[in-house]
Formats: sequence, C-alpha cells, structure tokens
Amino acid sequence: MVYIKVIDTNNHRPQFSASKYEVVIPEDTMPDTEILQVSATDRDEKNKLIYTMQGSTDPVSLKKFRLDPATGSLYTTEKLDHETMNQHILTIMVRDQDVPVKRNYARIIINVSDTNDHAPWFTSSSYEGRVYESAAVGSAVLQVTALDKDKGKNAEIVYSIESGNIGNSFFIDPILGMIKIAKELDRSNQEEYNLMVKATDKGDPPMSEVTSVHIFVTVSDNASPKFTAKEYSTEISESASIGSFVGMVTAYSQSSVVYEIKDGNVGDAFAINPNSGVIVSQKILDFETLPVYTLTVQGTNMAGLSTNATVLVHLRDENDNTPIFMQAEYTGLISESASINSVVLTDKNIPLVIRATDADKESNALLVYQIVEPSVRKYFAIDSSTGAIRTVMSLDYEETNIFHFSVQVHDMGIPRLYAEYAANVTIYVIDINDCPPVFSRDLYETSILVPTYKGVKVISVNATDADSGVFSQLIYSIIEGNIGEKFSINPKTGDITVQNTSQLRSRYELTVRASDGRFASTASVKINVKESKASQLKFTQSSYSATVQENSTEAKTIAVVTAIGNQINEPLFYHILNPDSRFKISPTSGVLSTTGIPFDREQQESFDVVIEVTEEYKPSVVAHIVVKVTVEDVNDNAPFFVNLPYYAVVKVDSEVGHVIRRVTAVDKDAGRNGEVHYYLKEHHEHFQIDPNGEISLKKKFEPDTLNKEYLVTVVAKDGGDPAFSAEVIVPITVMSKAMPVFEKPFYSAEIPENIQLHSPVVHVQANSPEGLKVFYSITDGDPFNQFTINFNTGVINVVAPLDFESHPAYKLSIRATDSLTGVHADVFVDIIVEDINDNPPVFTEQSYTATLSEASVIGTSVVQVSATDADSGTNRGISYHLVEDNSESHDYFDIDSSTGLILTARTLDYEQIKQHKLLVRAIDGGMLPLSSDTIVTVDVTDLNDNPPLFNQLLYEAKISELAPRGHFVTCVQASDADSSDVDKLEYSILTGNDQKNFVINSKTGIITISNLRRQTLKSHYNLNVSVSDGVFRSSAQVHITVTSANMHSPVFSQNEYEVELAENAPLHTLVTEVKATDEDTGPYGHITYHIVNDFAKDRFYTNERGQIFTSEKLDRERQAEKVIAISLMAKDLGGKVAFCTVNVILTDDNDNAPQFRATEYEVNIGSDVPRGTSVIKVWASDADEGTNADITYAIEAESENVKENLEIDSLSGIITTKESLIGLENEFLTFFVRAVDGGSPKKESVVPVYARILPPEVPLPKFSEPFYSYTVSEDIPIGTEIDIIKAEHNQTLVYSLIKGNTPESNRDDFFVIDRQTGELKLEKNLDHETTKWYQFSVQAQYANEDYNVVSSVEVSIQVKDANDNKPVLESNPYEAFIVENMPAGTRVIQVKGTDLDSGLNGQVTYSLDPSQELDVIESFAINMETGWITTLRELDHEKRDKYKITVVASDRGEKIQLSSMAVVEVTVTDVNDNPPRFTAEIYKGTVSEDDPTGGVIAILSTTDADTEEANRQVSYYITGGDPLGQFAIENIQNEWKVYVKKPLDREEKDNYLLNITATDGTFATKAVVEVKVLDANDNSPVCEKETLK
Repeated sequence: MVYIKVIDTNNHRPQFSASKYEVVIPEDTMPDTEILQVSATDRDEKNKLIYTMQGSTDPVSLKKFRLDPATGSLYTTEKLDHETMNQHILTIMVRDQDVPVKRNYARIIINVSDTNDHAPWFTSSSYEGRVYESAAVGSAVLQVTALDKDKGKNAEIVYSIESGNIGNSFFIDPILGMIKIAKELDRSNQEEYNLMVKATDKGDPPMSEVTSVHIFVTVSDNASPKFTAKEYSTEISESASIGSFVGMVTAYSQSSVVYEIKDGNVGDAFAINPNSGVIVSQKILDFETLPVYTLTVQGTNMAGLSTNATVLVHLRDENDNTPIFMQAEYTGLISESASINSVVLTDKNIPLVIRATDADKESNALLVYQIVEPSVRKYFAIDSSTGAIRTVMSLDYEETNIFHFSVQVHDMGIPRLYAEYAANVTIYVIDINDCPPVFSRDLYETSILVPTYKGVKVISVNATDADSGVFSQLIYSIIEGNIGEKFSINPKTGDITVQNTSQLRSRYELTVRASDGRFASTASVKINVKESKASQLKFTQSSYSATVQENSTEAKTIAVVTAIGNQINEPLFYHILNPDSRFKISPTSGVLSTTGIPFDREQQESFDVVIEVTEEYKPSVVAHIVVKVTVEDVNDNAPFFVNLPYYAVVKVDSEVGHVIRRVTAVDKDAGRNGEVHYYLKEHHEHFQIDPNGEISLKKKFEPDTLNKEYLVTVVAKDGGDPAFSAEVIVPITVMSKAMPVFEKPFYSAEIPENIQLHSPVVHVQANSPEGLKVFYSITDGDPFNQFTINFNTGVINVVAPLDFESHPAYKLSIRATDSLTGVHADVFVDIIVEDINDNPPVFTEQSYTATLSEASVIGTSVVQVSATDADSGTNRGISYHLVEDNSESHDYFDIDSSTGLILTARTLDYEQIKQHKLLVRAIDGGMLPLSSDTIVTVDVTDLNDNPPLFNQLLYEAKISELAPRGHFVTCVQASDADSSDVDKLEYSILTGNDQKNFVINSKTGIITISNLRRQTLKSHYNLNVSVSDGVFRSSAQVHITVTSANMHSPVFSQNEYEVELAENAPLHTLVTEVKATDEDTGPYGHITYHIVNDFAKDRFYTNERGQIFTSEKLDRERQAEKVIAISLMAKDLGGKVAFCTVNVILTDDNDNAPQFRATEYEVNIGSDVPRGTSVIKVWASDADEGTNADITYAIEAESENVKENLEIDSLSGIITTKESLIGLENEFLTFFVRAVDGGSPKKESVVPVYARILPPEVPLPKFSEPFYSYTVSEDIPIGTEIDIIKAEHNQTLVYSLIKGNTPESNRDDFFVIDRQTGELKLEKNLDHETTKWYQFSVQAQYANEDYNVVSSVEVSIQVKDANDNKPVLESNPYEAFIVENMPAGTRVIQVKGTDLDSGLNGQVTYSLDPSQELDVIESFAINMETGWITTLRELDHEKRDKYKITVVASDRGEKIQLSSMAVVEVTVTDVNDNPPRFTAEIYKGTVSEDDPTGGVIAILSTTDADTEEANRQVSYYITGGDPLGQFAIENIQNEWKVYVKKPLDREEKDNYLLNITATDGTFATKAVVEVKVLDANDNSPVCEKETLK
C-alpha cells in the first residue's frame, strides 16, 4: 500500500459566512461590548485565520470598534451616538497564515438605534404672552415648542402645565403646545400668571424639560370699560357746600373713559367729572328729604362701549332742623288726691304728653324736654325724653287750682337746637272732697223771749267748706239736745227755728252737725229761753191783722207796725222773728209787705208774723207783736165727688118723694167758693135732686118698668165766680117689690193677701120682703174663682191664694135670689187685698257692667243700679247695699243706699285688679225684709301709669367683625304693666352708637348692624338703649363684643434672616428672636411659631415669642452644620400662616488642632544640593477657619546638626537647606515639625521627619512627571487602574503610598499602588460628597547598602460628581395650614429639597405625584422650581378638612434622574361660613295654664356645618310673638329651652307663635315655636240667665 500524502498548498481563499453582516445596536451600548461575531472558513488545511478591520465609509467609524483578530468578535470601543451617526459601514478582511497569503472581505453594517438619551429642549428658555381679559374661553394665548434629538417615540413630545396655573385658568394642547384659556379671566383677581410648562418625550424612561411661560392679562381695545368695583359706597354730610367731593369711580379701558351719571340723580344733586370720574355735589343736600342716593354711573370708552356701576351716596345727618312742638297749647288735669309721681292726664283721661318733632335722625332728633319756670319745678317734672308731665309734690286744690307754665325742648345734636317757640301748658287741679266743713264758731249762744211762736228764727249757724262745687254743699242737722223736738234746723241754710212752743225749758244746748256728704263737723248752740220783761216800748195797737189774696204775685204793703216809747231821734229797728220768704219788713219804718211769692190758702190760710222791735243803742230793749195775716180765698179748686162709685135700686112701687140715694161733692175752697149745689144735668121724668144731693122719686113707675136701669147724670157746682163744676153718673135700677133687699147698699172688706184659704171674708145678708128664703151666688168679679159664697148664709170665703201684686182688689157682684119667685137683687162687695211683703226686689237688669279708667278720682260715678218691688207701701221701699265677699273689691266702692248709685271710694289700679265684681243687694222695707242680689262688673281700663321695664338691665351680644349689614345682633325686650301700652312701646338707642353702626327696630327691639356700618368695627360697643311707652322711659345697657375675624395673615418683616451662632454653644442658647406681626386682634392675632424642616427641628426649638434656641451642640466643621437654614412658620389661631428662613451661620471655635497630611515624612537629600534648596514640604490643615486655621510651622530637634543645616518656612512648611551639606554624607537627621494654629488657646500637632543626606554618587529615583493629577468619576468601579506611575532608575524600585493622616491624604486607603509596577488602582468606592479631592505622595525606593534610597512625588486626584444621591426633602411629613375659602392661587407651604450632588445632579425640581387621588391634583399645584404649593381652587373645610399631598423632588441628572417623596399634610382650617340651622322649622309645645312658671315648653337645637367650636357658638333669642314677655329662652345644661316666664291664661289667649332667632355672630337663622295653652278648671260656672221662668 502506498500512502500518498497530498500536501496542501494554499490555494483557497477564506470564505466569510456572509458577504454582508448587519446588526442593530442601541446607542447607549457600553464600550467593550461584543456586538457581533463574524466567522470565515478556509478549505485549506492550515486554516488559522486572522480577522482585521480594513476600512470604513466614514473614517470615524474605525475608532468606534475593534475586531478580535483571533475570534472575529466585534467590540465597541467608544460610546456611540445615534444622533451623530446612525450607521457605521465597516469593511473587514480575513486572511490565512499560509504562503501566499489568501484574503477575503466582507461588509458589516452597524445600525445605531436611538435610545432616549436626549431630553426634549425648548426653542426658548422662557416665553411671554399677553391675553385680553375679555378673551373667550378656548382662545389661544401662545404656543411653546420643544424639540428632541432622539427619534421616533423618543422624540414624540407631550406638553403639560406643571405649576402656576392659578384657578386652572389655562390648559395646554398636549400635542401642539398651544396654551389656551380655560376660564373667564379677571384682572382684578390675577393680572399675571407664571406657568411652568413641561415637555416630556415618550421614551422609556421618558425624559423631560421645563420652561417658564409668563402671561399678562390685559385689557382689550374693544372691551367694555371695567370699573374697579361694581358698587361704590360713600358718605357726605348733608351740610356739605356745593362742589364738595363725594367720591370717585375708576374704570379701566384701553382707551380713555368718559363718565356720566345715568340714573338715580334725584334733583340733579350730583355731577361727575366726565374725565376723572370725580363726583361732586351741585345742589344743597337734605338728609331729611332723601337720605340716600343710588346713582348709576356709566363709563364709555372711545370705542363707544359702556359699563355701569352703582354709587351709593349716604347723606350724613347734620343737626339742621330745630324741634317743633306739635301743639302750641297743652291742657292737663290732675286730681289733688294724686300721689307724688302721678301722671298728669288730659280731659280724655290719657296721660298728658308734651310732644315735639325733629326732622333729623338719631341723636340729632333725640329730644330733651324741660320745664322753663323754676317755680313750677317743685310741683311738676317733665320726663326729659318722653315729655310726660308728672307731679313731684302733693297738690292742694284749695291752695292752687291752676298752673300755667311753659316747656322748652332741645335736641342732642351738635350744636344743640331749641324749639323756636316754647309750648304753653295749663294744668287744672281737680277738687276732691278732702276738706271737712268748718263752723264759723265752735259755740253759738242766743236767747229767745217767750211767748214765742212756731217758725221764729232762733239763730243761724254757718259752716264753710274749702272744697268746690257739690263738695262744698252742706247739710245741717240737729243731732243732740233737742229735747221734745222744740227746734228745727233748715238743712240747707242752717237757720234754727222754733218748732214747738209748748212747755219750753229755760235752757237748751243743741249739737248741730254740718256734713258735705263725706266729712262732718259739729258745733254747740246754747239757747236761753227768757220771759219778756215789761218794756218801755209799746206798739200802737195791741194786735195787728192783715189780709193777702191767694195766688197773687204782686208785692203789697199789708200792715204798718209802729212802736212808741223811744227817745226822740232814737231810731228803732224792726225785724221778723219767724222769717218767711213771702214776707218782708222795712227795718226802720216797720212797713210789712208781701214779696210777690204767691200764697195757697188751701195749704195755709193764715200766718202769724212775729215782729220784734229794738232800740239801736239798747239792744236789750225789745218788744214783740204778732201780725195775723189771713189769706183770702180765690176759687181755684173744682168740686169733686166722694164715696164713689154710686149705684142705687128703687122698688117699682115706691112712692113719690122716696129718697133713693144721696151724693156728696166737696170743694177745698172757702166760703161761697166752697159751697156746692147739685142739679141733674138733663131733666128727668122720674127723678129729682135737692141742693143737698138727695135723689128722690118724682113720679111713680109703671108696673112694667121692672128691672129697668136709669143712668142719671148729677152735676155739682161751687159758688165761685167764675164757678167750677163736676159730674157723676148714678145708675138706678128698678126692682120688684118681692126682690130681696140687702141690708147695705154695698159691702167692703180688707183682707191680707196671705190670708188662709177658706177663711170668711164678709157676710152679706138680704131679706125677702115676702119673708121667703134667699139664695146667694157670685155672679161677677171673680175671674179666677178665688171666692165662694155660702148658698144659704151669704158668707163669702177665700178658696184660692190671693196675690196683691197681680190683683190688688175685687168687685164681686153678689146676687140674692128669692127662692120662690126667682126675683133677685145684686150688690157689690169691694174686697181690698192688703199687701204683704211677699215679693223680693227685682233688679231692672240681670247684671250691670261699667268701665272706668284707673285714673278716675275718688267719688266718680260708676253705675246706678235699680230694682223694683211688686209689693206696695213700705214693702216696696228699697235700700241698696254692697255685700262684702272675700275679694277686696267692695273696699274700692260705695253705694248710695237710697239711689243705688255706686261711687269709687279709693283710687283704682288696673295693674293690681283689672276687674272688680261687686255683689249688690237690694233689700225692701217689709217687716220681714226680702232681698235680691246682682253682680256689678267694673272693668278698669288701663291708664299709662307704669313705666316699661327691660327684662334685663344688661344685655350681652357677640358679633363677628365679618357680620354683614343687616345682621341680627340681639333683641331687647321690655314689658309694661299697662296692658294698653303693649303695642305702644318704642325702642331707641340713646348713646354709644356715634358711628351709626347699629340700628334698633323701634317696635320689636331687635338690634341689627346698620347699612352705614364702618368697614372696621371696634372690639367693644356699649349701647345705652331706651324704651318708652310715650309717657315713661327706661333704659338698659347692651354690651356688644365684636369677635375679630381672621382678616390678616401673620407677616414677617423679612423673608430671610441671617444670624451668627458660636459653634459648641451650650444647649438652650438663644439664637435669635424673629417677630411676625398680625393686624388682627384677639385670638386671630395670637401667633405661634413652628420649625418646618426636620434638620433644624433636631437642633433648635422655638417658643411663643418667636425666640429660637439650640437643642444640641453644633459643630461648624461638620459640613451640614456650617450654615443651617431654619424654615420657620408663623401661624395664627385661625390657621393663616407666614414663612421665613433663618440662616444660622456658625462662627468658629478653635476646637480642631492642625492635622499633618502624612503620619511621617521621609526624604533623601543629595549632599551636593546648593544652599536654599527645597528639601520637602510638610503640610498641615486645620478644619477651623480664620486665625484658628492659620498654621505656623517650626522645626524641633535636639541635634544641632538639624538646626544648623535645615530651616522651615513658618507659613508654607517648606523645609530648605541652610548651608551646603557637603561633608554630611550618609547623615540621618531625625527631627519633628510642630504645626501651631492661631487660635486662643492655641492647638498644635507634631510630625516626625527623617532626612538622609546622600553622597552625590548615589542617584535618587526620578519620576517621569514633577507631579501627577487625575480626574475620576465617583462611580468608577473598584479595581479601576488610574495610572502607572514610574520612576526611572537602574535599580529595581519598590513603590508605596505615604500613609495619610486625613481623609484627603488617603488615610483610609481608598487608593493602592502596586509595589512592583507602580500601577495606581482604586481600592474602595469613592464618594464625591464626602471627599472631593485627594492629595497624597507616592514613594519609590531601592536598597542601597544598609539603607533605602527614597524619592516621592505628589499625586492629586479630583473626584467628579456622579448622580448618586437622591434629593432629600427637608421634612417628612410637612405640616401645613390653609384657611378655607381662600382664593385660588393662595400659597400653602414651600417644600425644599437638597441634593448632595453637584451641578445638574444636585438641582432639584418639584412635582406632585401623579398617581395620587384626583381631588388632591385638582386642588393643589406646586411650582417646579421654588417648591411653593398653591391652591387651584377655593377649599371648603366642611367638605374636606385634611389633604395629604405627595410631593416628588427630582434632580436633573443627565442620564438618570433620582427622586424622593414626602407628604404634605394640609389642614384646612374652619372659618365661620355656615349658618346655624334649626333642626326643625316649627317646634310644638304645650303648657297648662295652671303650670307653675319655669315649665319647659320646647327644647330647640341647631346644627352648624362649621366644626371649630368658636364658629359654632350659637345664641338664641325670642324675637317676636311674645309682646308681654311671658316666655324666655335660656341655655340650661347645654340645651336651649323655651320656658314660661309669666303666668298664662287660656281664656285670654290659647296659643302663641314665638319667633326664635339663633345667631353665631356672623349668620342668623329663624324658627317658630308653637305653644298651645291647655285648659285648667279655673273658672266658676256662670248662669247665662238670672231667672228661669
């Protein structure tokens, strides 16, 4: 077998597995990443192939890649950038290793794909735009544009508004970046907006960039002008002169505005400057005519567009009206019995009130009345405010019965104005019977001479009464001593006359009484009875007689009485002792005459006139004579028949001349005038009458005239001239001769009405002429069958009860019938029923009512009761009496027992007793008197005699200073004991309301905030309120506390404070005091201080006064503590806040010794170095600063050698040679360098230095560079080679790092060096934030004989920042407060984050975590740059009172952004923005009328959506439906209860609707309490009819 070995020759080219390779790699592929492996095959045997890169389309590409020659793996060598070059085309070659070399080529296409390595960037760093406030919603404002160098999704940009969008006024189109208006804009709310707009790409992770957009809200050219306010309010005095400034309106527009007043300018009172908008007055104003003007002002711009605003012009009342009395004259009445302080009344029984009016308002119309005359003021006072006049002392009619005075009035304005004319007042004092009669003497003495005669005047007593009118009419009576009734007294004149002349005693002592009906007085009258002595005076006749004619009215002389026996020329005096008004005598002449008063003879036909004559000088000489006066008769009386009626019978067979009947007439006159003659009126056939009145038979009857009756008219005529006559008819009956004959022509009987039944009354008897039996019967006159007659005996009996009152008399016709013939005769029996007292008096009315004013004086007539009694005689006499019962009413009245007139006996008081019920009894005069009763109801009408009284003297109310105009403050209530005044009470504010902040409803007493209230209220008001019923006035105090509202936020005087603090200061050191001020008063002005950031919180604390103290020792050398920023929040109690930053800069304390960089220094010096050569630099650092860190160096050595040869620069630490070192070869110098700082006390350190002096031939290793410096990123991995540090020397060198003494000098071995190769490597992870710079020395040495030769070089490494720190928010959680209802855009709190990284890596931006709840995102925004959180809308504490906002703080690292989160806890604090609400609109309650007061009717409650206790403090008031103050409302045990305060009476009012108002100081609400009064059995039954028949 032959083996033939075919030797391969290189005849094949290597073949790539593909002629073209294509690969896609992301641009962020790290260098040295394998991205592709190419492979080739060679059919030849020896196919060890080598791959190389041959070329590229772009030369740059070759630098970016390397091809592993052996494996064909393609690696990146540098970072790629899609944006610079997105495709690399490489040509690669493969060759074999044979000869001849065979090659082949392939192409690699590397597509660099985009990664999101570029953040979008805005075309402008900031944008600015303007928008008209009138622009429509949806209008575009401006467009922002951002670009992104990436591709595809990485370059797709979405826009969003990150912050600054106050009130969500704008929105941005996320794709186009167009910012548009989302809501109507209002410049007055917000004139400019700073929006942060973010552009985010859609890469993964996305990258973003922000820009600021500044939008100004402007006024459009074609927008209507805009007034600064919709309504302006201004005030001007009514006395302002024409042209006075009233106010100013301003409207904004792009063109100038012209103003004009369009409406409300009544009487053209105001003018407006068309250009400036200043309103001035152009007429004299008058508050009284029109107190407020509502002007409509129009502003029109050049474009012709106009807008209106309202201007309220309130006129301020000036005191420009004088008071005017409503009447010039006033008249009043007052009883002299009125007590002190009684009100003077008018004739209509109402209080006299002097009234004036004043057209002004408030204090300018508050009137003060005064009585002008001082002399009157001791009797009367006038209520200064109501004008009511009352007494101040007791009056006496008898002293002064009329007062005239004047009243003046002035107002309380400034200046005070008085009425032009005073009012004239006349007051009449009403007399009452308050004076007793007074006799002119206590004792009267007189004598009478006997013989005396009846009617002789003894003496006249006289009493007077100082009262007037009927009260002074006196009645005289003799009450004692009138034995035998010898004297009588004229009750009216007081004349005492002789009554009975028989058996007179010698002396009488009478007691006489004079009474005025109420009071009586007595006097004594002594009467001596004397025999008349023989007197020298004699009359010319022993007796005189005279005649006077009856009925004459002519005064005639009837006699002349003449006495003799007196001395010549000694006059005599005549007078009548028994005076009679019909006679008079001339005192000197004795002529007795009649007075013309007519006489009536029938009354008295003769008079004995007793005349006394006396001498002038000797009154004891007297003589008496009687003149007998006879009255001559005149025919002034007609005759009249007596014993009527007449009737007669005559037998048919009587003879002529038979006397049938006698009639009798009498005439009161005398003589012929009284003589009566009788005759028949008509001539009669059968009858005749003689002058004496006897009727007799003139002619016999025919037999057939039986039973015929004749009517005969008899005339009786007197003998006077002319004569008077009378007529009577006499019936005459003709009867048969057998007719029974009664014994009497008629019978009569008197019987008592209560006679016993069956008693006999009368016995009639008739006889039959024939002697036959007679039967008796009653034929007529007994209509009720009350009588019977015995058939046989003729005895009449009573068989039925009699009643005088219904039938006082009976005329019974009795018939006697002959038993045989039946002939009968009749006779009348008159039965008179005697009255027995069997009827009680009956009042004419069932009951009586009267109405009297309580002002009625004593003695006022009330009512007259009247009763009748059906009985007769004394039985019907009635007397009236008041019956005492258990009420006191009977004490107030008297009744006249005879007339039944009831009078007042005491003054009435309506408030004490409103109604008197009197029991009046009428008693008749019977022996056993009967009586009946009636009720007299006297209703007392109210007189205004009581002042109204407030139910509290002090009212306290609370209102919020935010309370609106018209807000309810409190309700004052007064009650008046006078029921008639319930509707008359008027309330007013007297003082304390100077600024007119409050008004009172004059009728209801409700005080509210007025329309004139000032913008700011004082914290307290003390109002003096009054209530008047038109006559009386009372006042009370109302204390109003104005609770401050949280109007102001606290304010720091600076945003930043800087303060120095010594490091190591002891705990509790006061750092500083910062003060925030708050213009509020009260709790809302009380500020507390809070440290926001945790770092500062751990190290400081604060107190109420804003003082900051340390709570730890601080070290300035700690990087974080060099400057500490304290974020401080000031918060008032209402939750309003302010922020500031206090930067605490620590001042250095020398608490650090200098630190040498190395623990020891070793150096070799050639002995041949020139003098002054720098040997080594020792370097120490001191963490302190300033002089504390100023280091001075000094060499300390024991050997002189050192001191001689070496020196150190005390400041730089460079050790230099002092001398040449030749000769000191191989010396080893050991010494110390001491470093001392400049502090006090000084601190120091020492370090050993070893210096070897080498002979010149021993070479030092020489480093290639004088020093080395590097920059590395802090994130390079451990083991990274930094460099190879080489020194040149022919020996083998050993490298080492000199041991450091400080972090910066590699004390902690972050770096190591390879002892053989000098490779400097990283041993530990670096941290830029801890150490930014390293400086250390590398030492190279070799062994030379017995010592080492060393040389060193400085290495400096700068550590560059990598983004390896998250931002840290200064607090977590943050605690923030915001008051509800604050406008959108209100700042809440500023969050601050710090990032230890540098540059962009350390720049912090803020955002809200988008994943949190929508309500938070819609309510708050954060400013990306500043970290200020603001509101996007008004917050409502009642809807939500707490928010947790998650805030994200991100850095702006280039590749990767780090972030962290914190929570901001926002408390929405409550303000009083919710009214209290009653739990029901109507509450119902019942109360029995007999329940005691204090009974609870209803329990009321309100709810209030506010939560803060201060905003839920509700007070309740009764504001209507309770005019008499019968109810009250009070907070009892935390419940508001309505209860009964005064007794109720269902019969008067059975239901009440009480209006209740509840207020929390800012809001008020109302409810109604319906009270039903239940009946109690508190009324006796009353019979509707007095008598039921």
